[in-house]
Amino acid sequence: RSTPTAILKVKDGTDNSQIKAAQSKLSDAGYYSKSAEDLQKLINNFISTLQIVIVVFSVITVVASVFGIVNTLYISVLERTREIGLMKALGMRKRSVNLLFIFEAIWIGFIGGMFGILVGYGLGTLLNPVINKKLDLGQGVNLLEFHISQMGLLVLALMVVAMLAGLLPARKAAKLDPI
Repeated sequence: RSTPTAILKVKDGTDNSQIKAAQSKLSDAGYYSKSAEDLQKLINNFISTLQIVIVVFSVITVVASVFGIVNTLYISVLERTREIGLMKALGMRKRSVNLLFIFEAIWIGFIGGMFGILVGYGLGTLLNPVINKKLDLGQGVNLLEFHISQMGLLVLALMVVAMLAGLLPARKAAKLDPI
């Protein structure tokens, strides 16, 4: 079901008092009206809400990733108990064992970040023309934009998060008794 719509242009559209007066006349006549400013506020509110939802899902994803990395490295420590004991018996220091697992965690963060960027860039590149056509954004306008610097910072941030997640399992590995 469609709602009848009319566009009313005010002679001096930059004068808020004239816009308010026109809206008041429409309201008195029983019509509902919104100015371009009202519509812009509505769109901004929608985008702000969408950004909050994306941030919440991002935080949930990062927390799940941290638990996944911790779990993976704990299993790795348990599976390599003999090797860790052998390395320590041959003179490897606790710090070196610790660094070994921290570097493994960083590597997991790097691989996960690169995989995510490649998949996101690929899907974004494929979906941009479809989104442009559906939203009629015009030629050369993309809703999804990709910047190398942002992608690099994202991978770096994921590596730091993975490193922090790997500290606990690395500490456990470093404390293992060589015997």
